[in-house]
Amino acid sequence: MTHALTPLRVVAAVLCLAAAPAQAAAPVLPTHYDMLNGYGMAGGGSFNYWDKKYNGSGNSSLDYAPLSGGLGDLTDGVIATENWHLVENVEGTGPYVGWNKGEPWLITFHFGQVQAFNTVTVWYDDPDGLGDIAPPAAFTVTVGGNTQRFEISDLPGAVPTFSVLTLAPGTVGNSLVLGVERFNNGVMLSEVQFTSAVPEPASSLLLGLGLGLTAWARRNRREV
Repeated sequence: MTHALTPLRVVAAVLCLAAAPAQAAAPVLPTHYDMLNGYGMAGGGSFNYWDKKYNGSGNSSLDYAPLSGGLGDLTDGVIATENWHLVENVEGTGPYVGWNKGEPWLITFHFGQVQAFNTVTVWYDDPDGLGDIAPPAAFTVTVGGNTQRFEISDLPGAVPTFSVLTLAPGTVGNSLVLGVERFNNGVMLSEVQFTSAVPEPASSLLLGLGLGLTAWARRNRREV
């Protein structure tokens, strides 16, 4: 005996196949990040490049003070569009956080649940060497003990820019360590953002509908 391939079965099969592989990358926010504060005038800077918005533990007005348990300039949604010397100040309230020592510079981002990380986007200044500030030489991303390295090219021009770090499949964890490797210069970051791979709601609906139709067809099939 054979079973007729009814239009209903065709629709169910197509729905299942269409929905199965679909995923989308959605923005995801950290609950907090930990790092050493930026440097300032005490460390040879023209201004203070602190993370003054940081709302966790630690002295955000002290060069290289340990900061933990909070959020600040790096996740406030403010992306600097001008070079550091035009927007930084003595009060340390500018959009950049800067460092001129340490190799690599480590920032640990924590998340409320396990994420399948897709990308990390980092915004930084590229003033073409003004004030001995340059783009990072490279970024590293460490999740679950596995590290991926991304070399950065210093493009022509003197404007703030960004790098999108596309992570390997299977980069899964509830924390992520961003390492910043400097040239022989200071570095200024203004924002770090993340995406995580999640099933598309529409695809989940299609998959459920397809499975439901398949089950219904099996219960009501007729032999021919």
